[in-house]
Amino acid sequence: MTFLNRLFFLLALTSLAACGAKDPAAADEAAAPADGEEEAAVKPRALVTVGSIQTDTLTDVLRLSAVSAYAAKDALRATTTGYMLAPTPVVGQQVRAGQTVFTIQTKESKTLHLDKLTGDPRLKFSGIIPIKSARAGILATVDKLAGDYVQDGEQLGLTYDKSRFGFILDVPVTQLRYVHTGQTCRILLPDGRVLPGRVAEVLATADVSIQTQRYTIRPTGPVPDLPENLAVQVELDKTAPHLARTLPRGAVLTDETQTEFWVMKLLNDSTAVKVPVTVGAQEKDHIEIKQPAFSPKDRILLSGNFGLDDTAAVKVTRPVAAEKE
Repeated sequence: MTFLNRLFFLLALTSLAACGAKDPAAADEAAAPADGEEEAAVKPRALVTVGSIQTDTLTDVLRLSAVSAYAAKDALRATTTGYMLAPTPVVGQQVRAGQTVFTIQTKESKTLHLDKLTGDPRLKFSGIIPIKSARAGILATVDKLAGDYVQDGEQLGLTYDKSRFGFILDVPVTQLRYVHTGQTCRILLPDGRVLPGRVAEVLATADVSIQTQRYTIRPTGPVPDLPENLAVQVELDKTAPHLARTLPRGAVLTDETQTEFWVMKLLNDSTAVKVPVTVGAQEKDHIEIKQPAFSPKDRILLSGNFGLDDTAAVKVTRPVAAEKE
């Protein structure tokens, strides 16, 4: 083979190799997935738990604010002119009915030292006057101390009558039909304790600015020592207990104004849709669903439902409690 033939042969081999090679740009384009496929591959699915509608016994409850108060206060007053003697009681002290709270020595007795004279049976007046509490209560104020000079009728202190302790309840006039004297109620203290109570009296006054009617609430069981002006919540039953179809409170979503309510319902194993609902009585953990009429087979999102779109991709997981079981 001559040199020219060899040259043509090499050129032919080079052309064949170039034709058989793949275009790098074409290879990259073929390897890249479509835009829709890539978006579908990276789009996350919300992890949710599901449950079904339940039948519970509910009571429509009216919850209002109240303030603790001692309706009756006893003023301890001096019965003569004289000087206060020690010991002086302290604010918050418990006093019994008939207990001596203050002691006064008349100015004549102090001048003549009658309290120190002994041995003369005809001298029966020592000039020491006890001031006693008419009823059991709590000493609210101490206005005079040992050594103070007091006038006849001057106030020495003030006691709260424990037997008249209660709560002042302000009821909006739009809710008056749900409150009546003798009605039982529950008093919710700030520390979580619940006291049984009843509506005792209706006061013949109303607040002009906020249009509320005042009632007094009396505890019907043992009452712990509570201060005056303690803010509490009072629950009154608006309706008798009745059967209702309910969902856990976390399953029901609402807007900022709480005028629209909805739940997220599973269409299939991976898709949830928004379903508007009409709610009824609401308790601490459950909410009554009046409309629509869900069946026990409908799967409602219980958690992971907040912020989901009308049609959302979801992944159902078992609750932690169920996994432990």
